[in-house]
Amino acid sequence: MAEGGSVTQSGGSGKKRGCKRKCNCTKECCYSQVVIIGNGPSGICLSYILSGNWPYFTGEPHPDPYLQIKLKDDVSILEQDLDYLSGGLEGRSRNPVALLFDTLHQPNADLGDDEKSRLEWRHHNDRVMQHVVLGKGQPGGSWREMDGSVLTLSLGKWMELPGVTFQEWIQEYREQNAINNNNTKAEESSQTRATLGEVAKYYAEYVSTTDILSNFIARTEVTSVRRLKGKRVINNESGEPEIPCQGCCKFEGDNLFEVKGRHYNGMCGCSQEFTVLTPNVVMATGMLGNPNRLNVEGESQSYVCTSLKDLDNAVQQEDVHSKSDPILVIGAGLNAADAVLCALKQGIPVIHVFRRRADDRDVIYAKLPKSVYPEYNQMISMMKESSSHDGLYTSYAEHRNVEFKLDRKVVLSGPNDERLELPVSLALVMIGNLPDLSFLPNQGRNLGASKGRPISGRDNPIDVNPFTMESLAEPGLFALGPLVGDNFVRYAQGGCMALAQHFAMKNGWVQEMKVHENGEEEEEEEVSQ
Repeated sequence: MAEGGSVTQSGGSGKKRGCKRKCNCTKECCYSQVVIIGNGPSGICLSYILSGNWPYFTGEPHPDPYLQIKLKDDVSILEQDLDYLSGGLEGRSRNPVALLFDTLHQPNADLGDDEKSRLEWRHHNDRVMQHVVLGKGQPGGSWREMDGSVLTLSLGKWMELPGVTFQEWIQEYREQNAINNNNTKAEESSQTRATLGEVAKYYAEYVSTTDILSNFIARTEVTSVRRLKGKRVINNESGEPEIPCQGCCKFEGDNLFEVKGRHYNGMCGCSQEFTVLTPNVVMATGMLGNPNRLNVEGESQSYVCTSLKDLDNAVQQEDVHSKSDPILVIGAGLNAADAVLCALKQGIPVIHVFRRRADDRDVIYAKLPKSVYPEYNQMISMMKESSSHDGLYTSYAEHRNVEFKLDRKVVLSGPNDERLELPVSLALVMIGNLPDLSFLPNQGRNLGASKGRPISGRDNPIDVNPFTMESLAEPGLFALGPLVGDNFVRYAQGGCMALAQHFAMKNGWVQEMKVHENGEEEEEEEVSQ
């Protein structure tokens, strides 16, 4: 594989489609040490570490004195025993290394402390692991596709990736925007939430600032990942076994994965198939692949949608407005709240349907601090009142939708099975998502903690070794972020650190450590390449 992580068609099997002018679409590549599927925060963070950037403890006093005793100065965290260091840590992640990374990078974050990071990052030219990051869009993943005006759930600084301080970046960004917009003062950035648009911009600039952009291939759709243990690659046209290039012949018979997909050229509009061989596949796709469905009659009607973008498009096309029939929002999560608030802000009437009681303490809005999340706290009051905003908002607690009719009428069923039919202009089903793992056999259902069930970060994450992030069901296949239950950026980075240490051990850069009962560490023999 050529340096820079480019993708190629395999053995002449790639086909350009729609190219009506001369262009140089062919990329050079057929083998990579690591293929990362997904270019959101998890994929970006892992690429940064694999590019030779290793974390070190700064040596400054840590609020956790027990962790302070265990940490070593001038030795990378990747060269220390992560199991030993993470022992006894508690937090909102099930991943012990995620808790370790978080308490080092943002000590006492959940207590509201504004402690500076106890990590510093040092570059090692001799510890760069060649890899390629494949993404459907530009680096930033699904953050680039969200409504840019909506505020993040987490505080802005919790969106930060290694090596580029988010608070400094956003302060400069907002000041520049204030100058460009002739404003006299930029918004305060410390201890505040950022907009989704600002976070997307931060991630886009991050890959350039940290000089890792060459590892990323945008406009790439992965269609298949399969193990090639002892097999040769099959030519798509001839059906004959082949190795796509002479340089890859040496890998014949190795325990490799074949990653197939299609790369789209943004300049000429053409596309071509590609094949990459790799011993390591990292899935960092996030959870926004396939919206959950109600599975009721009429759900495929054109007025039934699943995202805020659909609402924005309907507003711009004037399909919904202050004089139209209400929009229907189904769900009681954060996306549902964003849709309700967005519509009300523009004077659009809203019917809000959810299955829980309005005073249910498990509703996510009830768990958020009022001072930090005033808009979501407002949702609780609105849901309890049934009708508010001068009649623009009407809630139906303990109701569910049972049918979408052709004439843009919806049928609701109440707690006593009573039926109600209402006219709507648009219906938004906002009840969560499942990841798009269509490139895996059986959509990866054999990888979850509950075999056979769809993968879900909340109910059925991919079952991995938390200190390597390697699938317990499929060696060589790794998962990060929401796929393993780490839905927050601040926690997903711990998985990247664990995986990077695993690769460093495989490359012989790090010696394995054995922790004895007395807490002392003993170096074991170095792992061979």
